[in-house]
Order: sequence, then structure tokens, then C-alpha cells
Amino acid sequence: MKRERIKRSDLIRIFWRSLFIQGSWNFMSMIGLGFCFCSIPIAKCLYKEPEEQAEFLKRHLLFFNAHPYFATVCLGACANLEEKAKHKERGWVDLRPISVFKERMSGPLGSVGDQIFWSGMKPLAAVIGVIVAVSFGWIAIPIFLIFYNIPHFYVRIKGLALGYKLGFDVVSVISMRRLQKYKLIALFLGSLATGGCIMALAKWKIGGDLLNLFPFVLSMLLTFILLKNKIPISLILVLVSVVTIIFELIV
Repeated sequence: MKRERIKRSDLIRIFWRSLFIQGSWNFMSMIGLGFCFCSIPIAKCLYKEPEEQAEFLKRHLLFFNAHPYFATVCLGACANLEEKAKHKERGWVDLRPISVFKERMSGPLGSVGDQIFWSGMKPLAAVIGVIVAVSFGWIAIPIFLIFYNIPHFYVRIKGLALGYKLGFDVVSVISMRRLQKYKLIALFLGSLATGGCIMALAKWKIGGDLLNLFPFVLSMLLTFILLKNKIPISLILVLVSVVTIIFELIV
């Protein structure tokens, strides 16, 4: 009898569906329903009987709350685990380990994604868009979309591939310790770009005076000090903006 195996085409379908994973967000299961929707290609590939497919979907309808971009890591890993469980490659009495794995991945994937994208990449892309808009106009829109979506799609695709390849072992790849440097880089670049945005706006508003460099240098120093003291990035952006605006008003 031919053994059902998940193919590349199935993974492509999972990736396409993952773009809509937040479409059914709700307070009861967060993106759990979206996770189940993304998993349907796995169910169709591994199980042919309607009853088996129904049991599969019930397992993946439970609560799941991760960053939508990093959710593909768990989707890929679950595809790996479901495939191995189907072919008795794991000595499990039941499929409870898969549900436990999803529960334990939920928090880390949410934390890592929020800090890298919501606190880092999104502010950075937005600020770059503002700087380009001030200098060159409408071209800022495609630049913003391209700059933000390159890492966005990379994380979705790479996460799905790694998850499917490594299964349980993917935990070591996406640990907070391993991704800490990327988080700090994103936060620093976002703060640096904010200073550049303030400088560009000052130059646009006031002119080419070298004194406009001072707000940029001041914002860099202030941001560095606040980051070292672990002040939230959202508060840093507000404080840096307020200090720079006050300086411009005084000068």
C-alpha cells in the first residue's frame, strides 16, 4: 500500500493559506481556527477517510496564539509530526504530544515575532517610508512595502521549511536566546531610523543648517541610553520625539 507523504505542493498550499491565518481571529481560540484552516492540506494528504480527517481537524481547532508570521514554524513542525505519527514512526500511544507541542510553541513564537516585527521591523520600515516620502514623494509607498515584506515573507517561508524539516527539534532554532541578536538589531535600526526621520523633517521644515544635525545626534544618544536601561521601544519613540521637538522650538 502506498504511504501518504506530504509533498512540496502541500507545503505551498499551507504557505498560501497562512497569509489568511488571522482572518478568523477570535477571543476563544485566537488564531486557532486559522491554524486549522492552514492545516487542511495536511489532513487531505495523510487521511482519505472523512472520519479521520474530522479527527485531525478537531485536534487543530484548539487555542493557538502566536505571531502570524512565525506561526508557519509550528505549521511545518506539526506537518512533520502528523506525518510521522501516521506512519507509526513515533512510539506514541496517542497524539497528545502534538497538542502539547503546539501549546508550548505558542508563547515563544508570539514573543519573538512581536519583538522582531511589531517593535522593530514595522517602525523601521515606517520611518524609512517617511524619510523617502519627504525627499522623493510617492515612491516611498513601494519602497516601504518592499522593505517590510522581504523579511516578512522570508520568515514565513523559512519557518515553514525548517518546521517541516526538523519537527520537534525546531525549538532549538527559534529559541529567544538564538534570536536575541536579531531583535536587538531591529530595535536599534528602528531607533536610528527614527533619528534620521526627525533630521529629515527638520531639514525639510527649516532648511540645510548644520544645526539640524544636533537633534539626530541627541536622539541617537538618548535612544542608546534608554535601550541600555531596557525602556520599552514605544516609550523611547515618544520620548525621543518630544525632546527633539522641544529642541526645535527653543532653537
